[in-house]
Amino acid sequence: MTYFVISDIHGYYKAMRQSLQKAGYNENNPHHHLIVIGDMFDRGPSSDQVLEYLYPLFQENKASIIIGNHDTFLRDFLQGDNSRVLFNVMYNGFQATLEALSNTSFTEDSLDSIRTKIHRRYPYLQSLLENVPYFIEKGDYIFVHGGIDGGALDWRTMLSEHDYVWSREHQLPPIPGKTVVAGHTRVATIRKRTTSYELLFLHHPEYFDILYMEGKILIDRFVEVAQELNVLVLDM
Repeated sequence: MTYFVISDIHGYYKAMRQSLQKAGYNENNPHHHLIVIGDMFDRGPSSDQVLEYLYPLFQENKASIIIGNHDTFLRDFLQGDNSRVLFNVMYNGFQATLEALSNTSFTEDSLDSIRTKIHRRYPYLQSLLENVPYFIEKGDYIFVHGGIDGGALDWRTMLSEHDYVWSREHQLPPIPGKTVVAGHTRVATIRKRTTSYELLFLHHPEYFDILYMEGKILIDRFVEVAQELNVLVLDM
């Protein structure tokens, strides 16, 4: 089986499809399997198209999905929690998700209406986000959104949701005998600190490529700047 691993799509449907095509992914090939390691939503304009493409693949066991921190924002909202909505709208691109999934303009007074419309349009979505895992282990590889603390006594059971979706894998000790594949942290920000990643991408796009470290593979390409995803291809 050939696994195509992507992360941090953030509502950029066109970038996702083009990047997968460039990597040789064919959804109709029974030997191809897609692994999405979190953050399908927020920031980009097409979270609805991302979901409508990925969910049928997930249903047909052609894709695996791992939850990311941005996906928890939507899950919590669908469960009726409005406490972080305005913060996420202001700082995390959540308005784009709400409007794309509900086909409704966002206002502070429209939250209940938006939630109802999303439930009607995507009746499976809340359950999907409540049940996809924090990590997937395949052979010597562990796929996770944020990171896994290799120093934990039992990383499979003792870590919290916050650990799995918010950790920065490059800051954590490795897991002996395993390779952790993670997103969440834009690899360009690990390689170089700068005030303009747009300029950095213009002059040094290689800084955005997949980052290989001891026991770790980091793949978040910063889609808002690069307008494409990194696709990790693994034959197992």
